[in-house]
Parts: sequence; C-alpha cells; structure tokens
Amino acid sequence: MCGIIGYVGERQSAKDVVIDGLKALEYRGYDSAGIALATDKKIKIFKTTGRVKGLEIKVPDINAGVGIGHTRWATHGKVCEENAHPHLSFDGKIAIVHNGVISNARSLKAELVEKGIPFSSSTDSEIIAHLLALEDCDMEKAIENVGKKLEGATTFLAIKAGEEAIYMRRCGASLAVGLGEGENFVASDTLALGKYTQTVVILSDGECAKITPRSAKFFKDGKTVVKKPIKINRSAPKECSCHMRSEIDEIPRALLRTFKQISQGVNDSVLETLKNADKIIFCGCGTAYHAGLYGKAVFERILNIPCECVVASEFDEVRFCGEKVAGVFITQSGETADTLLALKRCKAQGGKTVALTNVEASSITFEADETLYLGAGTEVAVAATKSYVCQLLALYILAKACVGQSVSKGEITRVANCARDICAVSLYEDKIKKAKLFFIGKGIDFITAQEGSLKFKEITYKMTDAYQAGELKHGTIALVDGKSVVIVVATNGKDKERIEASVSELKSRGAYVIAIESIGETGANKTYELPRISDDLLLPVLSVIPLQSLALTASLCLGLDPDKPRNLAKSVTVI
Repeated sequence: MCGIIGYVGERQSAKDVVIDGLKALEYRGYDSAGIALATDKKIKIFKTTGRVKGLEIKVPDINAGVGIGHTRWATHGKVCEENAHPHLSFDGKIAIVHNGVISNARSLKAELVEKGIPFSSSTDSEIIAHLLALEDCDMEKAIENVGKKLEGATTFLAIKAGEEAIYMRRCGASLAVGLGEGENFVASDTLALGKYTQTVVILSDGECAKITPRSAKFFKDGKTVVKKPIKINRSAPKECSCHMRSEIDEIPRALLRTFKQISQGVNDSVLETLKNADKIIFCGCGTAYHAGLYGKAVFERILNIPCECVVASEFDEVRFCGEKVAGVFITQSGETADTLLALKRCKAQGGKTVALTNVEASSITFEADETLYLGAGTEVAVAATKSYVCQLLALYILAKACVGQSVSKGEITRVANCARDICAVSLYEDKIKKAKLFFIGKGIDFITAQEGSLKFKEITYKMTDAYQAGELKHGTIALVDGKSVVIVVATNGKDKERIEASVSELKSRGAYVIAIESIGETGANKTYELPRISDDLLLPVLSVIPLQSLALTASLCLGLDPDKPRNLAKSVTVI
C-alpha cells in the first residue's frame, strides 16, 4: 500500500528527485512521509506525519547523491513521526523503506530484543534495518539473507552510509528499476519514474538488485539474473486542485481511448479463451468488483453462458474452477494483492486467465495468460471514476467481440458526447449533507446503485447502502423516514411499474427521492433523464456519472478532501 522511491546518481542532491517521486506516489498512502539522504559519512533522515508537501518544507538542501523515500499507509503502529519511514538501524549505518506487512514480525522482533537491539518505533518494518546491520557480510548477500528470514509482503530498499548504491529486494509488492545516464532510479510504481526515464526493469518476486549511478545489477540466490529492459509511456499528471473532478470531466475522452485500446487489443487468443469456456468468473475488489458484476450480467446476456462474479478475497471459496473455466481479473492498478492471489489460484486449478488493467507493466500483466489494457489514462484520486466507466465499456466491447459483433466508433462517440453533457449537470441537494442516504436499483441498475453508494462511503464518510428496489418492503423500508434521501437508478423500461411503486412507497414515508432514469417519469421529487443511446446495456456507463459527481460535490461541501479520503489508498498491495 505504501509508496517507495529511490535515486542514486550524479545530481548534487537526491532530495528533489525523491520528493518529486513521493508526490507521484502519494496516492498509495498519505499517513506520513519521509526521506533518507546518504552523505559521505552518515545518513540523514527527515520525517513528518501527513502529506508530502509537509515533508518538502522540512528537508534542507543537502549535497547527497543517494536517497530513498516513503509515503505511508499505516498497517503496524499508529500514525506518528516515530513510525514513519525510513527506519535507521541500531548502529545508524543502514536506512530502509518497506512496502508490505511482515507476517512473522512478532517472533523476529522478540529475537532482536533478546539480543539487546533497541527499537524506536512500533512498526514491523524497523526489523529489516536491524537484521541487515547484524549481517556479517556485504550488502548484496545481506539483503538476500534477511529477505529469506521475512515472511509476507516484504519489498524493501536499503542504503548504507559511505556507499553510493541502493539495494533492494522484491517480495509481494511491485518494484521497478528506472535506467538513466549517470543515474538510476527505483520505485514501487513506474508512475514515479516517467518524468526521468522511460526505460525500466520490473523485478520478479524474490529478485534483488543493486543500483549505482552507472550500473544496475540483478540477482537471486547469489546468481546474476539477466533482465530485459522495457519501454513505458507513463508520466505523473499535473497538479490540480481536485483530481477527482478532473478525472470525471475526462471521462468522455477516456471512453474514446478505451474504445481504441480494447478494439485493437482483443486478439484471437483472448476470444478463444472466453468463447471456449463453460463458465466465466469475473473477479475484483471494490469498484473493480462492481465492474465484474456488470461483466457477469453483460456476458450472460450476450454469450448466453453461466458466469460468476467473486470478490477477490473470497476466491478460495469458488467451486468448480478448472480447465473449462476462464477468469477475468479486473484491477485498475494491476497491483491489487487479493486480485493477484485470486488469479494465481485460478491458474493453479487449471483455469485460463485474462487481466483487465489500466497500468502497463504492472504485476498482473506478468501473471495472466492474456492482458487487456484500458488506456483510460492515469487516475490519481483514490475513488475510481473514469477507470470504472472504462472498465464497463471494455467488458461490453469484449462480450460483443466474443459473438463476432463489432462496436462502431460512431456508437461510442455518441456515448462519449452524452457523458460530456452529463458531466456538466449537478444534481446536488444541500439536504444530502445531513440525510440518511440510500441507493436503489433493479437488475443491472442495482450494480450502479452499489457503486454510487461506495463512492459516498469513500469520500463523504456517510453510512450509505444500496438495495434492490423489490426488497424495500422486506425490511429496508423500516430505515426510511423524513430525514432520508433515496437515489433511484432506473434504465430498464420493463421495470418502470416496480420502480414507480417503490418511489411512491418511499415518498409516503417522507423520503426525498432523486431519480436517474431513462424510462420516463417515476414520480421522484427530482429527476435527471439520461440521454438515449442505441444499446441499453451501455447505459450503466452513463448512469454512474451523476452519482460520481454527486458524491464529489457532497464531499467538497462537507469540507473534505475527495482525492485523499481517510484510511484509504489507491492501490491495496497487502492482504
């Protein structure tokens, strides 16, 4: 979940590069931030709680060509300066940053305490620094030895006083080395490297590396590993006052990019994998799970084969997964730990795997049998918006392609134009700030209702939930009163009678009802009519946008930061 970055090179100070990288990685965690800079004789560490901008102010200009940095999402130990990374070894000679969770931390710490090693934090990560300092060998051997003692997700970087080098080991969480001229870089996400280099090497699990200004050495189990550099096309987005607003506004352009990317990316191998399956399992977490629910509905309707959608963390409960099963694993970042584990479990049972991700060279691309890239563009805000609608579009195009049907550019251009019109409309009601909030829908609209509810939870911290419209009378309506606002999603004409009845029931109990609809008047207090498009299966691409905008406006009106909601990170890389 955390972000780690390192620089070694001929620049007078590593500070600027590391701070710059931390800003690009802040979506991975913003509980605290820190930097370690190595001079000729010692390591200087600076930390702060909160955002990277606070750290930037604290760090003086220091002539140091080696530096590592960290932005934290807390797992072990409260949010405080002592628990912020980097952590220094007991002898002051080694500093480390870590992304992951050490599952055997308790026993390792007990051993160190018994040896008289003092601890200055309550994190599991500090263990790594002390273990490295106790190794009676060079750093290359030391990181391998220590790495093998650690259990769980244990990707880390280390620097040593007096050495112009960064050492690293990947286990669980992603790690990429960026290659430059007279300088080299390392980061947990290539997003932090794109400003400086487009040539990267992706480490695999268990691999280690040593980078200096003019060399990069990769090794595992004491043997050199030959790694092939790859080209990326990534750069951190420009700073703006609200990334979520910008990303919602970008949806029309993102849809067109995804249409082009998926239309070109769907090859015969992908199609054969899906067409020949007796069952397709869709899998994801959070918003990606909701995209999977949409995929299940669309594929069942278009391909007429049984499908299942599973939350990634529950994949071990899936039954009847085997050679005739195809899994579609959806993850914006390509690094979601639970989704990666689910994919591996699917492969272990003989299933074929297709990854749908937005990030080139992400971990899932090296694990899946086939990969489709969204092409939605970088998404910085924690709450997914444009990536979600692009996932829906990608799944729709993919389902159509499986039955030999193409989706025209004109059709998607029409959808994109409609999205642009929707982005310009505000449905905000001030009563939402204090209201009990409910979302309802029927069939495929219930998926949109669930995603709308999730957006409000993420960025307004309001307790909201989504319900099937027909289930209101079976318990849920007991929660409804004059302080309730209910948002109804209604895009299927055959459901009109049921939706009208639900709206009437809600209003009779005092609720204020907002309808997002394409079926005609439902009797709601406030209505937004969706534009007409050629295929109703594409309406969820449009109907979710007003809910995203509504959540965003509510968050801003509550004085919150929608880009960086509390306790959340964009990429969940630990289980």
